[in-house]
Amino acid sequence: MWKKDDESNPAATTSSGMITPPKPSSARPAVSSAGEAATIGRSITIRGDVTGDEDLYIQGRVEGTVDLKQHSVTVGPEGRVKANIKGRMVTIEGEVDGDVRGQEQVALRSASKVTGDITAPRVVLEDGATFLGSIDMSGKTPSEHKQESKPALTERPKADPMPPPSSRENKTDAAKV
Repeated sequence: MWKKDDESNPAATTSSGMITPPKPSSARPAVSSAGEAATIGRSITIRGDVTGDEDLYIQGRVEGTVDLKQHSVTVGPEGRVKANIKGRMVTIEGEVDGDVRGQEQVALRSASKVTGDITAPRVVLEDGATFLGSIDMSGKTPSEHKQESKPALTERPKADPMPPPSSRENKTDAAKV
């Protein structure tokens, strides 16, 4: 029969005497060890800059910039983003129109649609992902690329100057005679 003492102990005992741990009751799993992600829901539209100190899950619409350099950014299957995204790890399942920069990784899931450039040391493109843009996996910032693309200034060796035209004509005329 049911005992009130069993309710205070969430672990259950099997018939063999083994104790099984309680099942988690959380409906939404934590995204990181630091806590759960902030969520921009399906009915939310944000125009402007999104910054913060926690992971972000986007199911709604964002227009502007998303800058969470030290945290994860996930664009869910119903998320629509017209913004440049910066994050530690960026995962895209929905649609993004803008550049995506991940400090560790950028992952495009099978249903994702991305138009823009991707910069990250690791990039994952699942089969079925739609992507239009370029990928830079060098780990360098755009300003570092610009510095590398500038040609180094070197002196050209000085060539012997050509003789004046009058002296060339004399030699040619002398050869004809």
